[in-house]
Amino acid sequence: MLTDMIAEGDFEIKDEELWYDHRDLENDLHLAAELGKTLLERNHELEEGLQEMYTTNHEQLQEIEHLCKQVEMLRSVNDQHAKVYEQLDATARDLEQSNQRLALENRSAQFKIEGLTETINGLQGQVEELQREIENVTPAICQSD
Repeated sequence: MLTDMIAEGDFEIKDEELWYDHRDLENDLHLAAELGKTLLERNHELEEGLQEMYTTNHEQLQEIEHLCKQVEMLRSVNDQHAKVYEQLDATARDLEQSNQRLALENRSAQFKIEGLTETINGLQGQVEELQREIENVTPAICQSD
């Protein structure tokens, strides 16, 4: 095989031969340090941003909870107002029926009053007529005695 043909000696590094340049190694080390520093700074920025987001999120959750409580309270007040309006509506209907009944009773009473007034007027007329008759009869009775 091909791998059998390659001798082990081809891959051996001799101590005298350096596979890297010392300046390249220092440059790579310096770049790695700069990259690490940049990544740490970026990580710090991201952590600060995340913390701000957590704070904002917490504040928004508190606001939402507060608004939910307000909505619940307003619903409760609205329900109470609806019940009051229903009661007022029922009372208004009852009063309207009572008013109609009283109007009918009033009309009936007016008819009775008119009838009684006519009766009284008729009786007064009879009383006056009887008084005239008494006045006419009284002198005749007094003279006959």
